[in-house]
This record gives sequence, C-alpha cells and structure tokens, in this order.
Amino acid sequence: MTFGFDNVADDELVDAAQLRQGGVAPARTRRAPDREELRARILEAVARLHDRGGYDAVTMRAVAQEVGVSAMSLYRYFPSKAALLEQVWFGVLDDALAAARSSNRHDSSPFSRLRRLYASYAEFWLSHPQDFRLLFDPACEIPANLVRQGPALRFRREAESLIDACLGPGADLQQRELAYDLCRAKVVGYLYTCVGMETKPHRSPHQLLAVLLDDIERQLRGA
Repeated sequence: MTFGFDNVADDELVDAAQLRQGGVAPARTRRAPDREELRARILEAVARLHDRGGYDAVTMRAVAQEVGVSAMSLYRYFPSKAALLEQVWFGVLDDALAAARSSNRHDSSPFSRLRRLYASYAEFWLSHPQDFRLLFDPACEIPANLVRQGPALRFRREAESLIDACLGPGADLQQRELAYDLCRAKVVGYLYTCVGMETKPHRSPHQLLAVLLDDIERQLRGA
C-alpha cells in the first residue's frame, strides 16, 4: 500500500498542454509530495476536521478536499472512514504510552509506579485535548482491533500487572478483575470530566488528579 497523488501531477498536465500549443512550459516550482509526506498531511487533516466539527465532520470527501487530492484517490489508500481514523488513533495511543512509561524507569514500588503510570497517562491527555476528543468521542465507532492490540493493549496490561503487584499473591481472580475495572473507570471518568465534557470540575485538573491517585492507592491497599 502506498500513499501519494495520482501518477501524473496537475502541473505536468498543464506543461504538456502548453508545449502542444507551441508555448514554453513554465519552470516547475511545485512537486508532488512523497508518500510519507502525503500520509502526514492526511492524518493532520483528519485531526483538524475533527477538531472543527467532531466525528461527523471527518468524511472521506472532506479529508480529500483538505489535502488536495480526489476522493477516489483517497479511497485507494484508505478503504473506509474507520480505517482512516485508526491510523491517527494508533499514533495517539503510542505517544500516550511512551509518555506514561517515561517517568517509571527507576521506581521499584508498585504503588508508586502505578501512580506514575496513571499520572503520566492523564497528563498526556490533559496536554493533548484534541487527541483525547478524537479518540474518545462517544460518536466514534472505535475499531475492535484498536483496543485488542497495539499501544492500548500494552498500556492495559502494564497497568494490570502493577495492580497485581499492589494486591499481592493473596488476591483471587475476582478481586483482581474488580480492581482492574474500578481503576480503569476512575481514570477514564476523570479524563472525561476534565477534558471531554463542556462543564468542568470545581477543582483544577491537577488537584483532582492527586486526589484520584490517592483514592486508587487506598483502594488497592485496603483490598
């Protein structure tokens, strides 16, 4: 699969027509972008469109117009809207996971490491609200493979591994699964409250995050 304009660029067609008419072709000042450049432009266009009008604003035709290619040309590289958005979502989640792991390299306590993991994850989304809304827009039909593999799965597994370490060997499967679900619900609920909703919380996001992490730690220590 490649990313690029149609094989013949518009300026090449103009040059050929002028030469047939006896004229002199103008010096070319524009080149067709290579596939990586075009790929980046397509993904940037998706993010811009979503920021302007939400999930419904991201259509194949709108993206094609934003980038400057034909809709049919775009369909050759992305067979559907979901396939187009998925490329953005994977990149966003990779960045979020990298940010979450970066401050956790030299900490041995599972409680501290879990706090740092959640804190870094939350801080990433707080500083990238457009990405959060792009990925977690309730109107989006997130492809199943997005949450079953890649960075989303790696983050979930890392968090659950740290939760296991916090609970210790005495916790049974039911207790572990309940802890996974409660921690996930609290973190995602916090992000929706601070980033995804129009009405914001009374406390600042950073104050609320500190209280949330204290609550998660108390929950795990008391399990």
